[in-house]
Amino acid sequence: MRTLSITLVCWALFGAGTIQAETNFNDSFVYETNEISSTFSGSGNCGCDTCDTCDCCDYGRWFLLPQDDCGINIHGWIDAGVIGNTDSPRSKFNGPYNAVDRSNEVMMNQFYLVAEKELSSCCWGLGGRVDVMYGEDFFLAESIGMEKRQNGSSHWNGEYYGLAIPQAYISAGSRDLNIQMGHFYSVVGYEGVMAPANFFYSKAYSYQFAGPFTHWGAQVNWTPSDAWELSVGVHNGWDALDRTNDRAGMIAKVKYNFCRPGTWTSFALTTGDEANNPASLGGVTNDITNRTRYSWIVNVPFRCDWEYVFHHWFGRQEDGAPGRMVADWYGIDQYLHYTINDCWKVGARFEWFRDVDGTRVGLNRPRNPNNPPLAGDYYSFTFGVNWMPTENLTIRPEVRADWFDGAAGTFPYDDGNDDSQVMFGIDGILLF
Repeated sequence: MRTLSITLVCWALFGAGTIQAETNFNDSFVYETNEISSTFSGSGNCGCDTCDTCDCCDYGRWFLLPQDDCGINIHGWIDAGVIGNTDSPRSKFNGPYNAVDRSNEVMMNQFYLVAEKELSSCCWGLGGRVDVMYGEDFFLAESIGMEKRQNGSSHWNGEYYGLAIPQAYISAGSRDLNIQMGHFYSVVGYEGVMAPANFFYSKAYSYQFAGPFTHWGAQVNWTPSDAWELSVGVHNGWDALDRTNDRAGMIAKVKYNFCRPGTWTSFALTTGDEANNPASLGGVTNDITNRTRYSWIVNVPFRCDWEYVFHHWFGRQEDGAPGRMVADWYGIDQYLHYTINDCWKVGARFEWFRDVDGTRVGLNRPRNPNNPPLAGDYYSFTFGVNWMPTENLTIRPEVRADWFDGAAGTFPYDDGNDDSQVMFGIDGILLF
């Protein structure tokens, strides 16, 4: 599989034909979350005569409230759907998931509101943003010392539905050079919390278990040229405002945009001291040790409406495995997208996640019985379609297969009874 990944990257970089320019996932609005917001392109002006267009989406993007280029704007979305699991587990959990994790029942994942004042592209000023989210996905956006107490218990949320504040920061400067201070999404990784910024309804293992969701701290963002984008900052750890042992960590990212439009690569890293036994494994002495995670992403559009994404990531925790050994987790995600026209897009995702010591997969809701240690290799293949009948509505059906290769008798699916599962899902995102 590693050989296949490298072969695909090399072919896409050096053997592709005409390509299209990089745009945002939804051309009508920018959703900043990790890398995926600037990756998936709609059909459009790539210089290919074979690129079809479609007038079925020509209703225009509407907002529930008026938008002001110079003032504070409020907007958001609603995301709801269902995941059908062919195993029908008794616990109603889709294996060791922590996102879209309930099987065979309707989920209201996100009622999401954003209030923001953007920075100017031509001069210096002040800006900021506050995000508020209610729904089942609150679990992905909680912070220790905010929604959760220092011991991990909840301040105000239940297990399945709750309220979280994923972002709350002020910014100063311009779009090319600024500093943001407060609470913001991590730049390490590919997928993100915000539903409109992802192609698929279900989440990759690398997003659910491999890295942080958010940080509290400060980050400087600099775009010195069209080719380079740089970020560096300090934070108080993974998803934490106030921990029992507050320790400063760092985060950094560099992105390079090649001359060929839409072709780019990025590398992001975060490192700092974290609790070394989040899975509460036996044989691990509870301590605060270094945890480091990086992501390397390559995005290559080719053949006009095709786009390939390669994502390699690695995580390490000192003294995180029994016997004071280092705990490692790493893997590869690959995405292939095809734009049929303005209304229809098709995508596939293949991922491999190796949880060497069983310290990461299964860090989920308290009642989920699929808990660590579940050491082994996780694989999944997802195929889905995005249908946009209007610019404010996206319907995302998908089919997903998961399978596991690990210790005999240790299974992560169907409440520990199976080493594989097949699911069918569909959700809808309404922007307002």
